[in-house]
Amino acid sequence: MVAALKKYNYFKNMQVYERPVSRVTAIGVEIPVNLVDNEALVEMIDAPPALKKILPKLIYRATKCKTRAYAAPGTCPTDLALSAARKALDRACLDVDEIDTLIFASTDMASLEPATACILQEKLGLHLTNAFDVSNACNSFLQAINVANSLISTGAAKKVLITSGEVGSYVCNREIKDKKELEVKMGGLTLGDAGAAMILEASDGSCGFLEINMLSIGEHWPLCHVPETTNWRQQKNGTIHGWFYLDMPKLAKVAKRETKKYFQQYKQVREDLYNEAFFLDQLHNIIPHQISRKFIEDIALALNFDMSSTCVIADTYGNTASTSVPLVLQTLIDQGQLTMGSGQEVFLYGAASGFGIGHIRLKL
Repeated sequence: MVAALKKYNYFKNMQVYERPVSRVTAIGVEIPVNLVDNEALVEMIDAPPALKKILPKLIYRATKCKTRAYAAPGTCPTDLALSAARKALDRACLDVDEIDTLIFASTDMASLEPATACILQEKLGLHLTNAFDVSNACNSFLQAINVANSLISTGAAKKVLITSGEVGSYVCNREIKDKKELEVKMGGLTLGDAGAAMILEASDGSCGFLEINMLSIGEHWPLCHVPETTNWRQQKNGTIHGWFYLDMPKLAKVAKRETKKYFQQYKQVREDLYNEAFFLDQLHNIIPHQISRKFIEDIALALNFDMSSTCVIADTYGNTASTSVPLVLQTLIDQGQLTMGSGQEVFLYGAASGFGIGHIRLKL
């Protein structure tokens, strides 16, 4: 299997498990109740009156974002992660002390030092465990799954709690002087806040992670970052975060091009290795990172696949960064479309600044 993948540049190092070594036993999410629509957001923005008048329509036309979830002022990323973690622990019927590995995986953080996982550990009341952070922009959560799966496969961990807390509203720059500046600040206007958690344990081989493939195309990192320089991208209030910078037109072209190539090559992989006529044949759902509804619809159109197999929440909660994939996964479970232990296969697709790309194929 590994040798057969060598001819596919996107998939030459993909991990393939005929018998999964780890599985998801529970998910928890925390979504703030405050949904801010485009008109309310514009009231928070410092911009020329003429631009503010048309800004709600510009935001929707560029992203199809209608609302975004904003946490209450003063909310920390660990607060959202804590709520999500407690829900996951309850669903798994686990006591917090049974967790032997705690991973905080987010674009956000509570401090530069120590690891945010240590702060969350104290809030959880988890006395002694292996706690650390995994950071890879919006792919942080998927990368944490990759790490956790590896730890479980070696026996270094048995029960891993992956957490994330995103307070994107903190890094949204709302000072926009003209349309040109809007090109690199529009992305921040779509950011939302959320928390997510997932518990991984050893699999008996019947369900769990079937494929893990995470990559970065590093040459595109300047298109999206927080921050690179000390001009307007650096906040003045002493926080550890700068303003979110995204050259949306340029990154959208990169993301669309690379995503299209990735899926086209994946289709070939599934044809060659599994005799599948189309890569959607065995999948119940595709769960992409929720950059925006417009991005997801554009990709579906480019690849000519049915959007009915794809759940989109970005237009309601905004781009919640690393939490977006587990948010969609839990949404589908809550709606009864997915069920733990059902054997349904889902495809988690990651896209991130960097430019990061990749997927995880999971049997529930």
